[in-house]
Amino acid sequence: MTFTRRTKAIIAAVLSVGWLLYMIVGLQVINLIAPVHLGSGPEGTAAFIGLVSGVFVCGFVMWAASE
Repeated sequence: MTFTRRTKAIIAAVLSVGWLLYMIVGLQVINLIAPVHLGSGPEGTAAFIGLVSGVFVCGFVMWAASE
């Protein structure tokens, strides 16, 4: 399957916005639902998922920029 440069850019933009929404809104929601008690909580896992998905999104941006 071939993608035009425009299609690649749209895919990368949608993924980037989705990732930003997760990092801005999603992490705050996770903190509200399950707050940290005595230094342990889900925020470390959520941040790790954000980091890994950010690397994934950067790969898509590089793919979209390639010829």
